[in-house]
Amino acid sequence: MNLEKMNRIIILGLSSLAVLYMFAVQLNSLNSFVASWDQVDFTLAMDRFDLRAMQPHFPGYPYFILGGMLLKFFVGFPNKALVIFNVLVYASSILPVYLLASRVLSRTNAFLIAAAIYTASYPLIIVNQPMSEGAALAAFWWFFWSIAAAESRPAGKWMLLPLILFSVLLGIRLSYIPMGIGLIYLLYRKWAKREITLGSVIKYVVLAGLLQLVWVIGLIISEGGLSNFLELAFGFTGGHFQEWGGTSASNDLSFFARLKAFLFTNILWWGIFSRTTVLMVLYIVIGIVLFLPASKSKAFKENSVRIGALLFLAYAVWALFAQNIEKPRHILPLALLLLFLGLTAYFKKRAEVYASLLVVVVIIAQAIISSSYIQKQAAVEPAVYQLAHYLEEQSEDFVLYTWEETRVLQYLEMPYPHKRIYTYGNFLHDQGLYKGKTVYLTNSVVEGFRLQGFDLDGKLEKVETFTSDILFDPVYHKIILYKWTP
Repeated sequence: MNLEKMNRIIILGLSSLAVLYMFAVQLNSLNSFVASWDQVDFTLAMDRFDLRAMQPHFPGYPYFILGGMLLKFFVGFPNKALVIFNVLVYASSILPVYLLASRVLSRTNAFLIAAAIYTASYPLIIVNQPMSEGAALAAFWWFFWSIAAAESRPAGKWMLLPLILFSVLLGIRLSYIPMGIGLIYLLYRKWAKREITLGSVIKYVVLAGLLQLVWVIGLIISEGGLSNFLELAFGFTGGHFQEWGGTSASNDLSFFARLKAFLFTNILWWGIFSRTTVLMVLYIVIGIVLFLPASKSKAFKENSVRIGALLFLAYAVWALFAQNIEKPRHILPLALLLLFLGLTAYFKKRAEVYASLLVVVVIIAQAIISSSYIQKQAAVEPAVYQLAHYLEEQSEDFVLYTWEETRVLQYLEMPYPHKRIYTYGNFLHDQGLYKGKTVYLTNSVVEGFRLQGFDLDGKLEKVETFTSDILFDPVYHKIILYKWTP
């Protein structure tokens, strides 16, 4: 056995073990907590699908809920069924990533890219939550691969696959709609190469719309008609873009502050480095090696890389302006696409064994860090659970005012009164109805009142602080309980 073959066996063996280890850890450490508003929405939908009751919230994510319902027959717990569905579907994404990378690189390096993307820590944390992101990421990779596969083959049956997978993708997570630029690119390329006529382009566009109607019509029927569905749609989109959605239209951050948070905080520090210095240093080393002088790379002349760059740019514009900047999970496809593009360029420039071994080190480091996070997420109570159980033990009569935390308290069926409150005036009126009772507020409510311009100094007594890992819940990882003392 020559040295090159032995090195390849070692590289593939170590990276394969890391992938299998991660998959085993995910299945063995299923997250049983339902710790955020969105997670409650998805979990409740497993028992009764009702958009008006926000089970789940609009647009319904029907394919994700359907997948969870199928697994619920075997699992029994709705939240765990959703997590298992995410884990299983996300594991399948190794294949399309490998197929995309193998169009440009050797099979060994293509597998290393697939393993590096699969073991990435922050995406795995989100995959192990009862939300649609994990399944959506998997559907995205299959959609991405189908575009590259269809472009490289003569127009025909292969053109149907991207249209079908785009319907599946949006039926899992509608916010991936900018990825539709991949279909536009595919149709343009086929038309430019005279493989299809303008009439065929129109036919494929109509077919793509009809495939989306498969799940949209299902939602319309479930809501009792088109007018009810449209009412929900306009109400949700209006709130998302103008009120609570954290978009550029509803957030006070300047453009440059938003761009900085988007690029450096969300994509790099959270999405790729997973808030760990070890991964940051390793990826910086890879970046340095990538930009060392070498022969010119032709990686970006390959169609899979061009398509990946196009998808990245389209979704980046959408995520920057139309997604909640305070929730880094919205940039997950960008972080993984950046890894795909960066590592592809890296291997095109660096064919040496040390370059592959460096990526293997990253894969092993990610597997160790990811497994630690996943086990911790499954074992340690979220801050909102700690709050719920602390108050459950209190003997005096009280009322609790929260922001979004009350959605989780409702799910946990806490026996004490708790209310969601947004404005200071409404709070002053409402708390007056509970004379003789202790009045508690969470820090999210207090911060909201202060942003409304009200001075609460001398009116609050800090009671307790509950904390969990910021990676698991960036918004409610720290909850401070206050007592109202006017």
